[in-house]
Amino acid sequence: MGQGTNIRHGSRKLYGANPSYAALYRVPTLLLVSLFAISTLIAASYGMKAYQGIVKGAEQNFVGRTGLAYIATKIRQSEAVAVELLENHTLVLIEEIDNQRYATSISLREGMLRESFGAYGSRSAIFDTAITAAQGFSVAYITNDLIEIALEDDRGAWHKMMVYVPFMGV
Repeated sequence: MGQGTNIRHGSRKLYGANPSYAALYRVPTLLLVSLFAISTLIAASYGMKAYQGIVKGAEQNFVGRTGLAYIATKIRQSEAVAVELLENHTLVLIEEIDNQRYATSISLREGMLRESFGAYGSRSAIFDTAITAAQGFSVAYITNDLIEIALEDDRGAWHKMMVYVPFMGV
């Protein structure tokens, strides 16, 4: 072995007197590690974009379904004696409280699905509140005791739900 400057492995020098020659053995390893790091960053970038798309779609779906669920729950919990579906796609639940009729109406106004409550037949509401943002709203009879409620969200996607209404008619 002598001085230790010319170590041989087989017929080639390893880390001998020429340091630049030894550095050439490290280049493939560095290239491989760099390629792996770049590939990892690219995969993470695509994964992040896919995740953001899924979250955005889920949020939009949640907004549409929440409005429909609110209306369906309102109908199911109502002690209404009758339900009216007006031509302008307004749902009206008619209740009797102390022998006086009151109406809860749900309609689309100014880009918002709104609920208002007041005396039946009166134009003034005791309260009026926004339910959710919407571009479109539709209510239709399917059968005598089944209605379909449809809500168009901000993306233009329609969400539909059918609700059983045992107290149809006035």
